Amino acid sequence: MRHNVVIIGAGPAGVATAIQLKRYGITPLLFEKEAVGGLLRNAQWVENYPGFPHGIGGLDLVRRFAKQLEVAELPVCFENVLEVRYGEGTFFIKTDQREMLSSVVVLASGTKPKTLKDFPISDVVQNQLFYEVFPLLKVKKKDIAIVGAGDAAFDYALTMAKKNRVKILNRRSRARCIPVLLERCSRTRNVNHLQNVRVQDIRKCKDKLAFHCIFNGTKEELIFSDYGIVAVGREPCVDFVHPQVQQNLSALINSHKVFLVGDVCNPMYRQTAIGVGNGVQSAMKISEIIRRED
Repeated sequence: MRHNVVIIGAGPAGVATAIQLKRYGITPLLFEKEAVGGLLRNAQWVENYPGFPHGIGGLDLVRRFAKQLEVAELPVCFENVLEVRYGEGTFFIKTDQREMLSSVVVLASGTKPKTLKDFPISDVVQNQLFYEVFPLLKVKKKDIAIVGAGDAAFDYALTMAKKNRVKILNRRSRARCIPVLLERCSRTRNVNHLQNVRVQDIRKCKDKLAFHCIFNGTKEELIFSDYGIVAVGREPCVDFVHPQVQQNLSALINSHKVFLVGDVCNPMYRQTAIGVGNGVQSAMKISEIIRRED
């Protein structure tokens, strides 16, 4: 089956693209492999999204986005997109359930977490080591170790500290997060920010994780936790895009066949407002192109 527009990813950018297209009478096919909201599901509190002067919880905002899709009669296809190829002016899209064609593809697939590269991660620790906070939201009265020192690490710490004890393992002498997150963590009793700590290894010790750490370049110590969260950066998630498409991405973007929206094209500026703006603008451009062609 051929479609006018396929959107891959139902985070803020993909949702905004779909809603704006529907306003122009274009119903896109919207794919999401996990859940609506993308990284917004991890956000402890969103304070810079217009319309919420006192802020809003990330999950609350996600629920509002999902409700707006429902009101707009825009169903989400919960399928994993495995491959996007291009040939003879058409995109060939394969999911874990079907194959289809599309004239335009919107990549709203966001980012994926960077993994620890300094040492191999044993399979035996994988079920207690996470790269996002969302899977751990129901955990309480546990010890959590967070590796990282950016916005995500400190935001995750605030989220988990509501019901748990948290240690932030920062290999630098200062945090890289925005000042307000650092200040809030410093005032939170259950958050302990440890600096100049380099993680050398993560082992399994009975039912705990043991983080083998070097403090200040000399002192060795094991830090035990029930769960670990790695927050050392993210990179665009485009693994499913065929190499031939990636090599010709600039040309496909310039010819208005591919649109990149949200974190996938702004990996350093992961903000809901930016993603929504990207999505609305791209939808307006797509509608203009379809109108001209018709």
